[in-house]
Amino acid sequence: METSNTSVLTVEINPNLELFAVIYILAFNGSDPFIMAPPSYIKDALTYFAPYKDSEAVKDVRETFNSSLPFYTRDEAIMALSTRLAKLNYLGNITNDTALGLDLRLFAEFARESNFEAFYRAHLKDYERSISNLSKILSRAPRWYWHLFGRDYTRFRVEASYSLRIHPHSVGENGTVYYIGFIPRDMDPSKAHELALVILHEFAHPFVEDFLKENFQLFRNMSYYLNEIRSELPFTTSYDVDHYGTFYNYLDELFTESVAEYIGLKCGIPEDYVTLYRLTMSVPLFPLSKFFEEYSHMEKSGMKVSEYAPIFARHMAEWATPENVSALYWEVTPVTWVHETNSILFNGKVVIVYGTSGSEKALAEFLEKTLKRGYLQGYGQAPSIVLKEVDELTPDDMKTNLILIGTPETNELVERLNDRLPVKFLFNGSWTLGRSNDSVGKFFAFKITNESVISLPLNAPVPSQWGLIETIKNPWNSDTYITVIAGTDESLMGEVIRKGRVESYTIIGRNYLEVGFYIERGGER
Repeated sequence: METSNTSVLTVEINPNLELFAVIYILAFNGSDPFIMAPPSYIKDALTYFAPYKDSEAVKDVRETFNSSLPFYTRDEAIMALSTRLAKLNYLGNITNDTALGLDLRLFAEFARESNFEAFYRAHLKDYERSISNLSKILSRAPRWYWHLFGRDYTRFRVEASYSLRIHPHSVGENGTVYYIGFIPRDMDPSKAHELALVILHEFAHPFVEDFLKENFQLFRNMSYYLNEIRSELPFTTSYDVDHYGTFYNYLDELFTESVAEYIGLKCGIPEDYVTLYRLTMSVPLFPLSKFFEEYSHMEKSGMKVSEYAPIFARHMAEWATPENVSALYWEVTPVTWVHETNSILFNGKVVIVYGTSGSEKALAEFLEKTLKRGYLQGYGQAPSIVLKEVDELTPDDMKTNLILIGTPETNELVERLNDRLPVKFLFNGSWTLGRSNDSVGKFFAFKITNESVISLPLNAPVPSQWGLIETIKNPWNSDTYITVIAGTDESLMGEVIRKGRVESYTIIGRNYLEVGFYIERGGER
């Protein structure tokens, strides 16, 4: 394969970003949603830097990132400062800091006075453990960007924090493309694969942006794809202007994500994991699966992305027209809780229907509080959340968004729907679960462990103790959804509420996690 053979890839816990993280830990006494460090690391930082907890740098961070500010405001401010820090030499070594802004001069002073470098070196083994798996996965990436785009950066740099949640982003300048973000501790293979795909996505942005500057005109009349995703996910898209504000931005994300997943496979990320990741991302990025498939055609043609652009654009116009784009959406996009939560907010109401077991009513009350808190934190508003028994439902209730709690034994409505459920309830002395594609076009199931993601056949066994959450379209109103929550005991039902809901369904057992996606209409698998 042709390659420039000149790019250098480096992965590091950036000392400036970790300096920022330590000052942030001091500013909020180790307790804040953006602090990701393990408790032992936080304790070390608070102890080592205790004499400097009232320094001007700490006061400045506490004021700038005040906890009373909205989450997204703090997130954007952390991202902006991290971009400046990641591109600089270590601040503690800069003696003539007059060129730095006041905030960074305070950081440099803190680094020198506290001997931050000694703390950083004392934790090098922790940092190295967190990045070792990533370095191996990403080592092949630069040649594949060259292969796709016919251009290169001299350096690919992963600059990360170990202990501060920095929103992943990228910058390309002066022959260097930077990934700037965070690398969590305990990077087992599954987490390493996920983060590698995020990094590959960010690395792809500068390449895709240059590509679109030259070729966007070929795609400009296909904004109906964006209109469709706005229609299906009205609240997700309206709150994320950066990705959904213009068709240009949306097309940028589609190309960037599909390139990242294609290169991820070339870097040795297992196909089952990439498939799981693509299905997850297919919900907010339509039609991601069609974009991904196009790179195989392009590779066979021997063309670069820029050469293949007219063919790509022609194919995209052929996939769907403004009149039938909605049909394509449901041919390639799995049904998930993300759809229901958007529909709940759009319609302003959800009815939680609990079964006859006393624990199911208690779970419904817990879910009501959880949903209300989540909606208020995420969107600043909460819909009407109504709790009812089955015999209290009205015909209008049946057409709204529903959450059903219980098995066919305890919830009559679950019993009525059981034949329509892709994950069905089966009784053989006790309630268990079975997967079926009778009511859907395509079905994907995955078992997830710390070490791997494994695609499951539909007849794979389900643990005898389980918690389930699954979402389908409402058969009484195609514009709303129904989510079913059940389990063999209350603790597993509570756990599945806390961990599930991104996929079409989640099954949790003792030391068992399964997620899956189903696409309700046909199409080639």
